[in-house]
Amino acid sequence: MAQLFRSIVTKNVLLFVVILLVAVVPLALRYYQDSRDYEIQNLASKLEFFAQRGATWVDVDAATRLLRPADRRTPAYRSVLAALQRIEREFGVDNAVLMRREDDGRYTYLAAGHDGFEVRSPAEIHTLFPATYTATNDTWLAGEMMHSRLFGGKVGDADYDQFLQINTPLKKNGRVVAILMLNKFANPVAAAVRVKTIKVVALSVGLLVAGLALFALVSARMLRPLRQLTAVAGEVAAGHLGVTPPAPRSHDEVGRLTATFGSMLEGLRQRDFIRDTFGRYVTREVVDELLGSPDGLRLGGEARVVTILVSDLRGFTALAAARAPREVLEILNRYLERMVAVVRRHRGTIDEIQGDGILAFFGAPLAAPDDPVRAVACAIEMQQALAAFNGEQGRLGRPELAMGVGINTGEVIVGNIGSEQRTKYGAVGSPINMAYRIESHTVGGQVLLSPETYARVRDLVELRGTVTAAFKGLDRPLTLYEVAALGGDYRLALPAPPGEELAALEPPIPAACFPIEGKVVATTPIAGRVLRASGAAAALVLETPVAPHTNVKLVLDPASGSEAEVYAKVLPRREGPEGGGEGVRVGLTSVSDAARRLLEARRRQPGREA
Repeated sequence: MAQLFRSIVTKNVLLFVVILLVAVVPLALRYYQDSRDYEIQNLASKLEFFAQRGATWVDVDAATRLLRPADRRTPAYRSVLAALQRIEREFGVDNAVLMRREDDGRYTYLAAGHDGFEVRSPAEIHTLFPATYTATNDTWLAGEMMHSRLFGGKVGDADYDQFLQINTPLKKNGRVVAILMLNKFANPVAAAVRVKTIKVVALSVGLLVAGLALFALVSARMLRPLRQLTAVAGEVAAGHLGVTPPAPRSHDEVGRLTATFGSMLEGLRQRDFIRDTFGRYVTREVVDELLGSPDGLRLGGEARVVTILVSDLRGFTALAAARAPREVLEILNRYLERMVAVVRRHRGTIDEIQGDGILAFFGAPLAAPDDPVRAVACAIEMQQALAAFNGEQGRLGRPELAMGVGINTGEVIVGNIGSEQRTKYGAVGSPINMAYRIESHTVGGQVLLSPETYARVRDLVELRGTVTAAFKGLDRPLTLYEVAALGGDYRLALPAPPGEELAALEPPIPAACFPIEGKVVATTPIAGRVLRASGAAAALVLETPVAPHTNVKLVLDPASGSEAEVYAKVLPRREGPEGGGEGVRVGLTSVSDAARRLLEARRRQPGREA
């Protein structure tokens, strides 16, 4: 019995029964109600026509002469009675009655088509159904025929048949002298609609039952291959990927499901093959190549010459501290989505995403002669994508981001890194550390190349300039190459840097400078003054010199207790501005709203560059 109720056929049969009860029954009731309302409305429209036509058959003068019961024997009564009987006969109404309003507001009968009332006898219908009095009285007072209304039903403790009633005024010399009231019982209409509804429901149920039987038969035949597929799926769920799925026997959904299951099983076998190798997504080309060369996925590593790309956002830590966590994550995820797409497009392998930083390399697991060129092209397109991203940020009223990119080429060890529980395909080696150090010397919008990378792309790269940097552990300073454009088939150019012309600040702004070592901000400030500034850079004098490429935090006008904070990077030294002291030029990476307002308030028309 339990197996029967687990069957798809049984469940579908029960579903049809539920549909029958939940859908068909309410629909049948709605159909009955709508049909009944329609027929009654149609009857009401006809009744209004009957009243208009019948009122012309009644002799108004004769009606005014009916004043006492003895008038039943007069020609006037016979004339009125004949008109009422004609209305009942020709129009099929149940009652055609003539009434008059007495001085006390009550209504009395003058005549009825079935000749059952005495002249001037009280209108008992108003006592039995008080709402009919209101309808009749409204007609008398307004002097106009009122629309048909439905009366009857439950009155007090008694139930009465429902009937439609319409009242038409009869006038003499412009004054209402009598009311023609027509009544038509609605129950026969409802009974006819009920019979019609029962027939429709019976036909619908019969069709559903026949369809259900056919559905059960077809479903039973369809379940045969599904049962075989279920058995194979159970084996796969148990980890036995060597089972053979059933062959598709048709081109319908079941056949496609069987074929898809076979493809899925093959995909599971491939995934099982590479799952211990890759812990994150790489490009489809890389996956296809690896699946075609399983020997290349041996545990361990191998030496490869690769080009390493490191990117990082400038001032993002300060931005994150000033924004709600949800907004920071939304900005970061949108940014990374665009950057990762660019890396994938240039067939780079993403090794790490650490916060807002990306580490990618070109040349492993697949090597190509143009690895360094693709890395440079990737870096330029990342800066272009960031420019477009910043356009969106501006439209959303959010701060723009600035990114620096460092690129180095060298021999590293690539392979599987991790443990049996979690592995990834990555790289280790000193060239990676050098790429990070090169990136740390960039300002927003820059792409810096190591000498090793530049030597491989020099015929295609257009430079914006060079940067001399001293690194710990190296005997002599290193020349880094700032990319402006890439030629060849790529024809890419970095977005133009913001204007560096500085405007003098009147008066100069006192500042406290805190050097940043790694992620640690110094606690002892260096006093200074900001002399000139633009939207991207500033010139200041400090009491103690700060080495180029040092990240610093500037607190403007610290004595006022303001929250005007600026994060910046010290640029290579230029000639110091007049006023004595050590001249320092910094590239701005993050400017708080308070600092931006203060700088704009002190800035005058740009002067000569400091």
